[in-house]
Amino acid sequence: MTIFVAPIVEGATEERCLKILLSRLWKFVTPAGNDSVLAVLKPLPTKRSSLIKIGDSELPKQIQLAANSLRDALWQPEVDTGFILLMVDAEEDCPATLGPLLLQRAKETRADLDIACVLPKRELENWFKAAAASLGGVCGLPADLAVAGDAEHGSGGEWLTSQKRRLGRNLKYTKPDDAVELAKAMDLAECRANSPSFAKLCRVLADRVPAPPVVPEPVAAT
Repeated sequence: MTIFVAPIVEGATEERCLKILLSRLWKFVTPAGNDSVLAVLKPLPTKRSSLIKIGDSELPKQIQLAANSLRDALWQPEVDTGFILLMVDAEEDCPATLGPLLLQRAKETRADLDIACVLPKRELENWFKAAAASLGGVCGLPADLAVAGDAEHGSGGEWLTSQKRRLGRNLKYTKPDDAVELAKAMDLAECRANSPSFAKLCRVLADRVPAPPVVPEPVAAT
């Protein structure tokens, strides 16, 4: 069985990283023996400001485009399933407030579809910050990198730059290239433990892992 996901994202970093993260996460949350496959469709990039602005037509437009992508991908709708994933940085907003609002507006556009909304707090790079102990030596980061106690606070990108500059004053975090390599290397369990917003993404995928088929009990011989 194939589960298709049509992502809506806000920029080049998310566009290039999300397939890596979702593909790795699907294997992470799928029980052994479950042969379902996650197919990540081409992400739809858009501007965060337009997406979250009440009254703007951007969110309904992107939801419909994502719906079209799912429709075109589901050649076997009686077998395969799909959902839309809306993912934008929370930035200064509270994910617990903004997320449900965006999800409600998205469902008003296509109430017939499965839609999920995940907002990294504060930005995608904070997930790397939450998995920092597994990223020592990657992309020029110090080998002794450790998880900060405030992984979801402040700018993750600025934190990554500050760590690089421990080794050289002119070094800095570069996106999206660094982000791609960090997404490949980060420890998913570590990030889930230190980042509630990443834990939510894990739950979104885990909730869509299909249940194993029911095996009928053998009929006893009479």
